[in-house]
Amino acid sequence: MVGRIVNAKVAKAGRRYTPVAPEAAAAALKDHPAWVVERSRIYRDFRLPDFKAAIRFVNEVAELAEEAGHHPNIHLHEWCFVQLELYSHAAGGLSRYDVDFALALDQRLGSASRK
Repeated sequence: MVGRIVNAKVAKAGRRYTPVAPEAAAAALKDHPAWVVERSRIYRDFRLPDFKAAIRFVNEVAELAEEAGHHPNIHLHEWCFVQLELYSHAAGGLSRYDVDFALALDQRLGSASRK
């Protein structure tokens, strides 16, 4: 489903890895304040209840990433914290695909107990 959401938006937008300025990415994510744009990357931190929940969450994100064909950096640290980092090598930084993937992840994963 995430793949269809992202790929449909990408098809409308044209090229998959159209570069996006950090300011434009931040504006597109203004209603999703958990996503932070820094330099040429988009980050979001999640706090899960425990280590097993964090691992389940990482696996869920991995499934969605495979479906979308876009693979974030996933950092698991301090046993219950997960950070997602989005950017596009092909664009040399941020692309519209990163923004659309972040929005699709929010739609699919919701906010739950994640920060």
